[in-house]
Amino acid sequence: MKKTILVCLLSIIKFVAYSQCTPDPSFTSPGVYPDSATNFSAACVGIDYSQTITNIVPLDTVVVVFGMNITTSIDSIVIDNVTGLPPGMSIACNPSGCAYIGGTKGCAIITGICNTIGVYPLVFNLSAYVGGTTGANPIVLDYYSITVSTDGCLGGMMKNEISSFKISPNPTSSSVLIEGLQDSKEIHLLNLEGKTIESFSTNGLNNININLENINSGLYFIQINSENGTEIVKVIKE
Repeated sequence: MKKTILVCLLSIIKFVAYSQCTPDPSFTSPGVYPDSATNFSAACVGIDYSQTITNIVPLDTVVVVFGMNITTSIDSIVIDNVTGLPPGMSIACNPSGCAYIGGTKGCAIITGICNTIGVYPLVFNLSAYVGGTTGANPIVLDYYSITVSTDGCLGGMMKNEISSFKISPNPTSSSVLIEGLQDSKEIHLLNLEGKTIESFSTNGLNNININLENINSGLYFIQINSENGTEIVKVIKE
């Protein structure tokens, strides 16, 4: 086995509580899936996120000792910590101790809801134990990331042009009228970072007017929560 394979499969464990993830049975070769080229799937603002990662640990790897390639066993791979997860998300691993034994297949799962738009690089700090030694080999992995946005989000969170609600005028210099609310319960005005600027209750009304005169010009998002899910539409303040 190549040492690079060992490096790749260190990136999937976390010390959070046990999660009921299941390794993907379609993967049989040692490695981590998705790999670094595929990366993790993107997340939608305000919508439940779930990313399952399948980890297949080989029995051995190749290390270089005094210029010679030596095959040695992989005892275990353990996560020390992971940083950079989007706010509201966490990783759990199976097995729960986050120690993956050589020759085993496991998984990890990233879940949660993030309300802040952005690109979040992840950094995994891990310890690899090989060849029966007690000393840990530290490894830092920093090639994975999660993008949180509204682009392409169609599962419950929809773009302005396909929204079931009518918002006008858009762009606007003062206020917007939201029509077709029906069973909607809450409306939130969000900035580009996904942070709530102001919240409104529909109070059973089908139409509601939102005053934007006191906010700066730019792009904003209106999040509309209903019994059927969440839609986020873009609005431009001139």
